[in-house]
Amino acid sequence: MLLHVDDLAALIKRLMDDKGWTLSTLARRSGIPTSTLHSWKSGDRATGSRGPSPVLLRKFAEGAGLTVAEVFEAAGRSIPAPMDDDAERRFLHLYRTLDAEDRRILETTMQAMSERKKSRS
Repeated sequence: MLLHVDDLAALIKRLMDDKGWTLSTLARRSGIPTSTLHSWKSGDRATGSRGPSPVLLRKFAEGAGLTVAEVFEAAGRSIPAPMDDDAERRFLHLYRTLDAEDRRILETTMQAMSERKKSRS
């Protein structure tokens, strides 16, 4: 079910209306605290410095039966590129072997690559 919405609050409201769910139902299905969903639904997405975390957005998508792209777009976040489980495991394994300085360098490099990609779009 593709929901065309302007923001995360509208997505949650429409989902609840369409499926007849309460916030409690959505919280139970997604594993996200009701208070967090309430803050998203009321338009207070500032649950972090950049809004909802990708981890919570993924849990929400799964519990709501939506695609990650739909939820990330509604939350105003960059839509993550697809990555299979094996690739993600390999990446995380390698990342965990790095010391703090190398992790910082990798994160800075990845951020620069992401910004470069956005500027070419």
